[in-house]
Amino acid sequence: MRRTARSLVAVALAAALTAGLDGCDSLPEIDPSRLPDITSVPLPTDTAGPAPEPTAPEPTEAVTEEPEPVPTETDTEEPEPEPTATAAPSEEPAEEPAAEEDATVWWPWVLAALVALVIIVAIWRFRQRRRAWDKRLSHAAGEMSWLEESLIPQVLSKPSAAEASTLWRAARPRVLELDRELHDLGQSGPTDARTAAAGEGSQVLGGLAAAVDAETSTEPGMGADALRASRAQLDQARAQARGWIEEVRR
Repeated sequence: MRRTARSLVAVALAAALTAGLDGCDSLPEIDPSRLPDITSVPLPTDTAGPAPEPTAPEPTEAVTEEPEPVPTETDTEEPEPEPTATAAPSEEPAEEPAAEEDATVWWPWVLAALVALVIIVAIWRFRQRRRAWDKRLSHAAGEMSWLEESLIPQVLSKPSAAEASTLWRAARPRVLELDRELHDLGQSGPTDARTAAAGEGSQVLGGLAAAVDAETSTEPGMGADALRASRAQLDQARAQARGWIEEVRR
């Protein structure tokens, strides 16, 4: 059975091959001029481009297990909580104009400087006036000393009352000038103490001049008692003059 089937298949294949060859002989002839032109497509050329950079392999994270720390018991003191200071709400100052702020900054200083300058000038002028006044009083004390220590002894040394009176009258203008100076000093004293000193000097000079006038009087009929009284008065006036001079020169 199998051989018969194979024989039939072989016969069928041979018949089919024969029919195909006959068909090929009967195909029409093709004119090669009528065929379309076929242009060859250029093949891509391999050009050397930049080589891609090698990529580094990503590092792999190795998971390592850390040993668990052994807890250690430590005595720690807990810090005491510090009180928190709460700031009180502050009131914002009101804004003032800039011109007013500038005015309140410089004018008090200028006023204080002017007051200080006035005080300094006043003190300087007062000291200058006091120094000049003291100089005049010292000169007056010198004139009083000349009168008591020089002029009066010369007057008393004269042998006669007439000669003594003549010498005294010659020195009289100088004595009057001293009296005017002491009067002016008493009117312009810078302090009460200096005014009192000038007034006392004027009184001492007046008493001394009156005693010398009585001593050099040429009136006739003066007895011994009158002469002794006038001399005692003169000595007392001279002592007062010396005391005043010492006070001024201290």
